[in-house]
Order: sequence, then C-alpha cells, then structure tokens
Amino acid sequence: GFWQQVSQRINRIPSNVIFWGIFGINGAVFVLWQVASTQWQQSQDPTLLTFMFMHFTSSKWNVDNGRIWTLITSSFSQKDVGHLLFNGFSYYFTVPSILFALGNTGFLALYLGAGLVASVSSIWWHTAVQKQSKFSSLGASGALYGVLSFFACMAPRATFFIFGVVPCPAWLCISGVFIWDGVSALSGTRQGTDTAGHIGGILGGIGYYLLRTRLRI
Repeated sequence: GFWQQVSQRINRIPSNVIFWGIFGINGAVFVLWQVASTQWQQSQDPTLLTFMFMHFTSSKWNVDNGRIWTLITSSFSQKDVGHLLFNGFSYYFTVPSILFALGNTGFLALYLGAGLVASVSSIWWHTAVQKQSKFSSLGASGALYGVLSFFACMAPRATFFIFGVVPCPAWLCISGVFIWDGVSALSGTRQGTDTAGHIGGILGGIGYYLLRTRLRI
C-alpha cells in the first residue's frame, strides 16, 4: 500500500518535471564541481572539493564509511565540460521516449537502478579484480547506458545516430559499446573512462527489461 501510494504520487507529477529535474540536478552538481576546483586553485581551500569527493563520487572508501547514497549521487555528477556535454546530449535525445513508455516511476527505477548497478560494478571491478582500492568514479554514463540498453531491448531495430550523425541499429550499437568497454576493461586501456561502470549500466538496463517483460514488474 505505501509504495503504491508513493508510485501514484510520483506518476501524477508532469513528466517534464522529471525530465528537466534530473537535467537540472546534473547541471547544479557540475557547477559545484567548478566552484570547488576554483576554490582549491585560487586559495588552496580543499573544503568544498573534499565534500564533493565524499558525496558525489562512488568508491569503496565512501561505502566503507557509510556513505551508501554515493552509489546513486555519483550518477548525477559530471566534473568537466566535455563529460557534461556528451552525457547531456545523450540524455536529451534518448530519455523522452523511454520516459513516455515507462511513466515516471518506471523510468526512475530504470535510471536510478542502472546507475546503482554501474556504481557497484565499478567498485567491485576496481577493488576485487584490479586491486585499486582508492579508485573513485562519477558520471551519468552508467545510468544512460542502462536507458539505451533498455531501449535497444525494446526496439532492437530502431536507429541510433552515433555522435548524432552515423546511423546504426540499436542492438548493434549497444553490442558494440559492450564489447569495446569489455575489452578496454580487461586490457586496462582508456584509463580515464570507467568502462566497468558502463558495462554495469548496460547490464542493469537489460536486467530491468527482463524483469518487466518476464516478471511483469
């Protein structure tokens, strides 16, 4: 009863509020990163920068210290302009159709769930496999890959436009990204990209599709 009431209240919110709300939160966190970096560079004051790393990055250190929420908040965190623009572009052109198809609660479960799986996958891979206990990650990529993989499962022959230009079937695009990130994670290349988190996000989206279609959740 409780969760049903919460779901009904969320679904009564206009979908545009959900869409632009997530967009706005990402923008606000990006601004905080810029302010924190500027504060550190100009006055050597690490207070805000430390706060950002403690609350908007996913890492074993944060989880071990009880900051479980960072598994989600890291998915709203972009630190540089290129990162923000790429994820913002992907979000703007892919999310509306999924939000319309799933409704508010369904979409939030997909977006936040994929982000959570991406964070957990990243922490596990870098600590248990790569033995990088101090590794931290941030970015909406894992959540967005979850949305994209869900869409590819729902409409595998739909056309994705890579970089907004090159047409590619949805199933082939996601499969290619999965293989590319998988090879990169195993080989240790693309050090500045959390490829393990990307894979986790993709698997989260596929898992959510299977739950909805097989178990009717």
